[in-house]
Amino acid sequence: MVHYTQYGIIEGMRRNDKDVLKYVYKQYFPMVRYFIIRNQGSEEDAEDIFQEAIVAVCQRVKKRNLALDCAFKTYFYSVIRHMWLQYLERNKIHYEFSDMDEFLMLEDHELYDDFQTKKAIFQRRFLDLTELCQKVLLMVVEGTSYEEIALTLGYKGKQYAIKRKYECMKSLINRVIHDPEYKRLSK
Repeated sequence: MVHYTQYGIIEGMRRNDKDVLKYVYKQYFPMVRYFIIRNQGSEEDAEDIFQEAIVAVCQRVKKRNLALDCAFKTYFYSVIRHMWLQYLERNKIHYEFSDMDEFLMLEDHELYDDFQTKKAIFQRRFLDLTELCQKVLLMVVEGTSYEEIALTLGYKGKQYAIKRKYECMKSLINRVIHDPEYKRLSK
């Protein structure tokens, strides 16, 4: 089987190359199916979401020059995850996603190793945040409502809690992307 690089996949999608689309299906559908089924979906849901994601990615590729700063697999996973989250919310289905670790571990050990390293960098930089920022972000990840976050942390309201989450996330992202080890991995 031919192996396409990230650039080859993107260019193939831009040209609607059937061989590239078959390759993407063969490479990524098993992982998408695993993710969807593990997160309250069915085989049919996985097929639907996969097709929607392919269409969405192809449209993005054609509309603008898509330059990824991550592996195509990671980008595609984020599209799938976002679409599945929207589906669950639209259908009022309670969800708790399985960690991305398992998804990435299925294949591509080099990518998994990079992910583990980036995860360690993220955790290290998370601990560099103020204690208050750590609390806000942990509460958001745990699914705590913004009203409850505001009440617990003594904020004046929901909007301020949302603003603080945004500021804390921005600070965390800046710390991660300026980390020397992260920069080295991202090259």
